[in-house]
Amino acid sequence: MNKLNTELRETAIEYGLCAQWQRTWDSNKTPQELIDMWKRGIDFGIAHDYPTPTFIRENFDRDLLHNNLIFVDEHIDLNNAPSGVYVINGECSGLLHFREWSAATIYVRHNSHISIIAEDFAKIFVRLYDEAEADVCDLGDATVREYERR
Repeated sequence: MNKLNTELRETAIEYGLCAQWQRTWDSNKTPQELIDMWKRGIDFGIAHDYPTPTFIRENFDRDLLHNNLIFVDEHIDLNNAPSGVYVINGECSGLLHFREWSAATIYVRHNSHISIIAEDFAKIFVRLYDEAEADVCDLGDATVREYERR
């Protein structure tokens, strides 16, 4: 296995990665496959702060992260934010503006502070962790639900 896969897999095992996930991670994964695994098992990653924002920033291409709606230590300004699963890590700030019929789940972590605007029947679920904050505005029959897990 290459260094990135080995380091991530060994650390996950130290944190208690189950045997089933260990078996599926028995060979190299591309950076995209690693991101897909992380998002699929996001609860495990968040519970162990794994990988850290520094690790993500240093080992993954920023464009690849953005294509997967992952942000680390940066200003975000998405005026027509696409539907999907967002993971906001480190010390992010900025705005996510969701338009008509959007649907998103947003994990806001660490010391991030973002503003979220949802309008015209958008359905947005915001999960706050650590010291993260979100200012939320729902307009035009949009629904925004916030959940705090400190």
